[in-house]
Amino acid sequence: MNKIFIVLFICFGFSACSGPILEKQEPVCEATAMLGGQQQVVQIYGVRKVVNQTEYRAGYPFNWRWVSRNNFTSSTCK
Repeated sequence: MNKIFIVLFICFGFSACSGPILEKQEPVCEATAMLGGQQQVVQIYGVRKVVNQTEYRAGYPFNWRWVSRNNFTSSTCK
């Protein structure tokens, strides 16, 4: 019976260590978008250029997707 508990304990120990470690990512800047007729500040978590077009990795309400800079009215990003 003790061997079963030892084996289960080892299995749980390995499974706890095998998961990915999630890092909290800090926003790099903020941008303002016109959503539903109202301005809303959106946190930006990354900036990239694709074929001479700037894209922002936008948080809520864009669900952390890459969005064209044209969707924002202003930003603090460089």
